[in-house]
Amino acid sequence: MFGNQRNRGGDAAVLALLFAVLVAGCDPGSSFAPGFSTDPDFRREHFLQPQPRDVDVLWVIDTSCSMLDEQEALATNGPNFFEFFIESDVPFHIGSTSTNVDEEDTDGLDGRLAGDPGFLTAETPNLADAFLERTLLGIDPGHNWEKGLQAAWKALEYLGESDNAGFLRDEANLSIIVVSDEPDFSETAAGQHESLIQWEDFVDWLDGFKGEDREQETQLSAVVGISEAGVDDPEGCNLHPDPERWGEGALRGDGYLEAAMATGGSYQSICTENWATVLSRMGLTSAGLSDTFLLDEQPAIGTLEVEVNGQRENRWLYKGDINAIYFTELSAIPRSGEQVTVRYRVARPL
Repeated sequence: MFGNQRNRGGDAAVLALLFAVLVAGCDPGSSFAPGFSTDPDFRREHFLQPQPRDVDVLWVIDTSCSMLDEQEALATNGPNFFEFFIESDVPFHIGSTSTNVDEEDTDGLDGRLAGDPGFLTAETPNLADAFLERTLLGIDPGHNWEKGLQAAWKALEYLGESDNAGFLRDEANLSIIVVSDEPDFSETAAGQHESLIQWEDFVDWLDGFKGEDREQETQLSAVVGISEAGVDDPEGCNLHPDPERWGEGALRGDGYLEAAMATGGSYQSICTENWATVLSRMGLTSAGLSDTFLLDEQPAIGTLEVEVNGQRENRWLYKGDINAIYFTELSAIPRSGEQVTVRYRVARPL
């Protein structure tokens, strides 16, 4: 459910705002509450929402038997995903591949991009229909080992300059979005391939994909099984009372969720009934905006206050698992150039 920011700058001087793309800092302050001007435990952090950037988006879509409803929801709500790109004149490439990699008895894409041409741009005729064609990939009855991380690696690293040439642009942000109701099986021996991958290795590869000091330009996001109790719940959202019905729940997205958190991506529950909102949020974060702002220190919860451009904002949650402020509503996510200010007292042991 959360995006991330990996670059921070100090708030000690106005100069920091002039050269930082994302600015975050702590300083003692004087406007939080009476008496706080001299309180050493008071913190004030600032974040500047950056301008959107060119983006290459790779959708990695589960084509196993339980995914038909989810594929249809993704495909038909596609305009919500690229609406922000069109409105903000963000140049984009959108491609898709399947989680089916190197399985002998199936007809997966094996990392190849779907369709001809293999990716969409703002100039693609009938963009909504073209998105539907490339995301409604269908069901492969023999597909049993969803390897989304391996599929993404193969599409970009192994086939990036051959079958999928032209999709990647060096100057663009790279956003990988996995949609699956199963955990990632890329590290298993089933359907063995010479380049099996664990999520930790995937993160190392993705962080270095654009080169040194450019890890903020690459993210993996996930629409996977997430429990209402939170991302740490091992049950996912596989809670339907009739287990014989396909598509009514999802196992926790093991591997994908860890990779998303580690690379600064977003994650949403695949059990949602509101795919339009999920895809709109994914569009914003894919373009480089953030819906989540990491704090430097642990806050005393009752002292948290959030402002956007100097105006009090209450549509947020504090997420203790990642020590961050998360904007809960799509309309509350700060737009490009807006400044987020978070004030709090540091939590101290009793």
